[in-house]
Amino acid sequence: MKLSFNLSAADLNTIIFALGILPELELEDTPEQADINQLCCMSAVHKITSGNTKLTANEFRVISGAIQALYLIIHGELEVEPKTKAECSRYVFDVNRLMPMFDFDFDESSEE
Repeated sequence: MKLSFNLSAADLNTIIFALGILPELELEDTPEQADINQLCCMSAVHKITSGNTKLTANEFRVISGAIQALYLIIHGELEVEPKTKAECSRYVFDVNRLMPMFDFDFDESSEE
């Protein structure tokens, strides 16, 4: 899966921030899924920071999930510590712009 939108430096910083907090939220149903998501977050950050826009389906899924989680935190729909919410709130404008690009419901069978 290749990113096909033009992302600004602010967009990339927002995605990297979101990928950094996603594992801390512990939203997964199993420890195995948590491990997979953490590895995908790290891999996606590495690719994004090195300019590689060819992402696996799982990397794209964690980016989407991270952006959605960040959006929910900022808008008070996902509870976190006040300090975390304050940190997330710095990205309010960027995440509002990114949400439509990354707001997907993924079918488990849609692996690329």
